[in-house]
Amino acid sequence: MRILILIAIGLLLYVIIGNLLRRNKLKSPTLLTEKMVKCQHCGLHILEQEAIQSGDAYYCSQEHLENHYQAK
Repeated sequence: MRILILIAIGLLLYVIIGNLLRRNKLKSPTLLTEKMVKCQHCGLHILEQEAIQSGDAYYCSQEHLENHYQAK
């Protein structure tokens, strides 16, 4: 009889601890959001921190920045 009570208590603790751990996992953000911008030359979307900015426009490479101004 004691063994059944110990097993029941162990199972109960397992379920309670499992639920607490799952709740903590759901609360913590798993993905970081970063702003994406569009290259004015080719339309590729890239991270703002990786883009080359010229005024209000963004470019994915120095070559596209130069090509965009040569086309004008």
